[in-house]
Amino acid sequence: MSGVTITIIMFGAMFILLITGMPIAFAVGAVGMGAALLLWGPQALYITYFSATSLTSSFVLLALPLFIFMGAILQGSGTAEDLFDCVYKWLGGVRGGLAMGCVVICVIFAGMVGVSSAATVSLGLMAIPPMLKRGYNKKIITGTIQAGGALGILIPPSVAMVGYSFVSGAPLGRLFAGGILPGLMCAMFYIAYIFIRCRVNPDLGPAIPLAERPPLSAKLVSLRGVILPIFLIFTVLGTIFFGVCSPTEAAGIGVFGALVCAAVKRRISKDMLWGAMQTSFRIVGLIAWIIIAALAFSKVYTALGASRVIQEFIVGAGINRWAVLIFIQISFFMLGMFLDDGAILFVCMPVYLPIIRALAYDPTWFAILYILNMQMAYLTPPFGFNLFYIRSVAPPEITLKDIYLSVIPFVCLQALALIIIIVFPQICLWLPDLMFGPYVYGI
Repeated sequence: MSGVTITIIMFGAMFILLITGMPIAFAVGAVGMGAALLLWGPQALYITYFSATSLTSSFVLLALPLFIFMGAILQGSGTAEDLFDCVYKWLGGVRGGLAMGCVVICVIFAGMVGVSSAATVSLGLMAIPPMLKRGYNKKIITGTIQAGGALGILIPPSVAMVGYSFVSGAPLGRLFAGGILPGLMCAMFYIAYIFIRCRVNPDLGPAIPLAERPPLSAKLVSLRGVILPIFLIFTVLGTIFFGVCSPTEAAGIGVFGALVCAAVKRRISKDMLWGAMQTSFRIVGLIAWIIIAALAFSKVYTALGASRVIQEFIVGAGINRWAVLIFIQISFFMLGMFLDDGAILFVCMPVYLPIIRALAYDPTWFAILYILNMQMAYLTPPFGFNLFYIRSVAPPEITLKDIYLSVIPFVCLQALALIIIIVFPQICLWLPDLMFGPYVYGI
């Protein structure tokens, strides 16, 4: 059976199961284990055991639950409320200022949490009502929060990058450094878009009336809510970039720092810690099952030799290397409409990584392109996660149609950022090369 035939059968079966509504972990795992059972018998089901073992024994993946726990503590300690209060007081008097401030909050949250859900849900709960009250356009509100929340998987410490490092072997420190400038560039694109739209049409984001704006003293006091989060970000990332400790060790420091922040604010309690642990267990458990299922799928696919055959065909056929890269980016975008980013990572990378290695593309650059695509996946229907997150917290006057339409300009901005990074790879490679040297690591 040819590699192309195996690919069509396995991926086709997986998509059929997904269309029926089966959860991602079950659909991917069923295809992988079902293929192993049919081809090699019951003993081949040990592949699930080996997949789980490789998951639990990974030092790199240990950073994943730690970063998630750190984010859950910060979310439970009211950090988002303090940040929004600061933004409200400093930027409320500017047209579109609250929306632009939400992007700034998302950047800060991304630097503390590493996932999309925390900023999206937190800002959805606390920012939507006051922005609606101030007359902000519904599409500007929801589009900004969804796009800003997606920065959580691009700006370090990104949980998605932890998974990519586990699969590819690429150094996590380089990936973290590579995501900083593209993440800030995307944030600047969002802010510029909001600023221009609200200057052209002030009704989209009215400024707070002069009489209601707080005095300078109140603004200065509100800065206290920003100091601890920014200090924590610099502590976690600084220990990684300056070689003080590994990313996994830095994640442990981050958890301790988050507890200190909560204690300083006098918001640490048994209920808060229990809620943070429940949130972490739920997210990590979901991710773990997806990873185990996807590892089983990829191990069977690789054992059948399909990935090697496809690699040899593409490289041997002399297809233009840029055409191959563009095809991969389009496939990421299409798959992102239906699959979780973790499933795409563990199912597709065994196929794509050998091809990227053979074509001599920079591994850090390719990783950032993947993450940028996953940002779009979080916003694109029908299964964009941020669409569901914002729907779950939005008031009744914001319809599903409003939510879907609101992401269109931001997805276009994300696509623009992707094209710019493809054309100018040094945007994401300059900082890793500066910090870790120009050496290109193999994938």
